[in-house]
Parts: sequence; C-alpha cells; structure tokens
Amino acid sequence: MTRRETNPTTAVPGPGGGGFTGKSASRVGISSIISALAGVLILLVTSRTLSIEENADFLAFWAALFFVQGTLGGIQAESTRSTHAVVLGAPAHGGWFSRPILSGALIGVGAAAVILALWPLGQHLFPGNTGLVMTALAVFAVLYSGHAALAGSLQGTDRWGTFANLVTLESLIRFAAIAAAALLAAPLIGVELACIASLAAWLSLIIFSPAARSAAGARSDVGLGGTLRQTGYALLSAASSATLVVGFPILVKITATPEEYALSAPLLLAVSMTRAPIMIPLQAFQGVAMNLIMQARGSLSGFVKPVGAILLVGLVGAGLAALVGPSLMGIFGPDYRISGWVLAGLTFAASLIALITLTGTAAIALGHHRVYSIGWILGTVVSVLLLLLPVPLDLRCVLSLTVGPLAGIAVHVIALLRRPSGNNASK
Repeated sequence: MTRRETNPTTAVPGPGGGGFTGKSASRVGISSIISALAGVLILLVTSRTLSIEENADFLAFWAALFFVQGTLGGIQAESTRSTHAVVLGAPAHGGWFSRPILSGALIGVGAAAVILALWPLGQHLFPGNTGLVMTALAVFAVLYSGHAALAGSLQGTDRWGTFANLVTLESLIRFAAIAAAALLAAPLIGVELACIASLAAWLSLIIFSPAARSAAGARSDVGLGGTLRQTGYALLSAASSATLVVGFPILVKITATPEEYALSAPLLLAVSMTRAPIMIPLQAFQGVAMNLIMQARGSLSGFVKPVGAILLVGLVGAGLAALVGPSLMGIFGPDYRISGWVLAGLTFAASLIALITLTGTAAIALGHHRVYSIGWILGTVVSVLLLLLPVPLDLRCVLSLTVGPLAGIAVHVIALLRRPSGNNASK
C-alpha cells in the first residue's frame, strides 16, 4: 500500500494536448455558459410554477443540495492537485486508494453518515418531507463524490474536452428533469428530487467515454493517509465556501424569523442571480488556475490581472444592477421586485465571493491547505455574525456577503505575500 510507481502511465497528459489550449478554453467557456443558463432557467421555472412560500422552501433545498455538492468539491480540488502533480513528474502512489475515484467514494460515504446525523436540523429546514429529503441528500453525497473525483482527475490530466462535456451534461440533465417535473405539475418534493437526476452525467461518461474511464484510473502523488489529510483540509474549506457561495439561504432560514423567511424568496433569488454571471464561469476555470499556478512554480505574477478583472466586473456590474436589475427581476413575476441598491450591493458582494474563491485556489495550489481553510472559515463566521444584526433582512444579507469574504481574502493574501511558494501540503 505504500510503494510508489516510478513510471506511471497516468503521468501522460490526456487528449487535451498536454495543457490548457485555446480550444480547451473555448470548450470550458461554452460549458460554463450553458451551465449558467440552465441554472437561470431552473430558477425561472420554479418561480413561475411554485408559490412564493413553496419557492422559498425550494431555495432552501436547492441551497442544501449545492452545499453538499460544494463541500464535496474539496474532493475535486485535491483530485486536480494530486493528479496534476503526477502529470508534472511526481511519482504516482501505488496503493488502491491513491486513485481519487476510490478515495472519493470513501469520503462520500462518510459525508452521507454526517448528513444522516444532522437529521434534527433537517426537521427544522424541511419539516414537511424530512425523511425523503435527508435520505436523498445522503444518497446524493455518496454518488456525487464520484462526480467530484472524476472532474478533478479530468482537470488534473488535461482532459479538458471531456471535463467540459461533464459540466454541460450535468446542467442539462438537471434542467430537463426539473422542467419535466414542473410540466407534470409535480408537488414540491417531486421538483426537489428531480434535481438529483444530474448524477446520471458522470455515470454516463464512465460508461460511454474512454477518456473518462482513463481519467477515473488516474493516480495521485500521495496514498490514502495523505489523501484523507489533504482532502480533509479541502473539505473543511469547501464547506465554509459552500456556505457563502451556495448555502446562504440556509443561513438566512436559520437566522431569520419564520415570517421573514416566508417572504424571502425574491431576496434569495436575487442573491443567486447576481452571482451566476461571475461565479459559474470562475468555478469552471478553477482547475485551470490551479494548474497554471502549479506550473509557474509558485509565481503569482499572473495573479494580479484576474484580481483586477474581478473587481472591475464587480464595480461595473453593481452599477448596471442598480439601473436595470429591478426590471430584470420582474421576469420572475410581480412578487419578485428588489430595490436597485440591494441588487448593486449583492452584485459587488458576488465579486468578493469570486475573489476569495480565487485567492483560496492560489493558496491550495501552493500547498497552503491550512491557510485556505482558515480564510474561508473566518469569512463564514463573520458572515453569520452579521446576519444576527438587528437591521432589515436585505441590509443584513448585503453586509454579510460583503464583509465576510473581505475578512477571508485578507487572510489568504497576507499568507500568499509572506509565503509565495510552498511544498508542504499541510501548511
């Protein structure tokens, strides 16, 4: 279990051409656009077919589902890092669980056990269908761990075309299933369970795509112990990031009064809509950023332009959101009007969420797993505390999503400036 292979076949880059090319960028970019559009259409369908109270409950489930998905994204991050290290010449570990697809499944089972242990919280969040929802989330955790491991291995071995297919297929299957449930006038629980159909994406690729099967067999540069330790840091951080990026409606439901939350669907929908244009493409390209930083041997010279671009997009987007945002929100229905200043604040906050995601990616690429975790955890704690302020809910949300990420960004940036490179993955 501890021997190492000195000439691993997985060290050869996949059909992406040995790196991230212009064609690869186009395919990943198109897949991220499709994913963003599918997400918007799903929110449009649910806002038009569910009552405002049912939609608030759906958004809580949607947040819980993507919280699980976002947390298990830690598997994807470590899978990308570890398999790409082998591509760059590190010896591949020879143990069975050095394959991310297997270690990921083990972690997924553990995540399912944690979800079932949180059953009392599920009774509060999903009082009408606790059993079905919690069981579905546990099953989703086990199966999605395979998706995350495969996505990371595809990125790490430069199989960008197949990775783009995975992103596209997942989003389209989810949209088709939810649209079908809505057309059939399924009850709320039916629409919620339809979200899980997206799991068919990675399973289909494993069956029909030789590139996906090859990536599933890729090995990492560490054994099971190292994988669990480093993925543990990534999971802890991913849980914190998922809390702010996709799990925010859950925080609102926990901290708001029942009366506030029943009317919060427009605000929560605005949070999702202001994030989608910047976060979905960024998440699709996270693996690219990690690979490039690793290949640059710790140099952060190429880091300044993306940071500036994100802040510029945030400022320009905030101005546009204030001007045209209220009218655009009207497409979801007459009950979904939001003030321009709230949309502007949420749009700029989305750029800060993107920025902490980018600084966190740089930290984990350089092996600073602890710094990555601390930044995200601090940002989440600050955000939660701000949601407890005795001010209107919309102001609480804007403050929470702005100040919290700034605290985490400060931790990441200070560490990156002090320690611009690192080889110890536990730093």
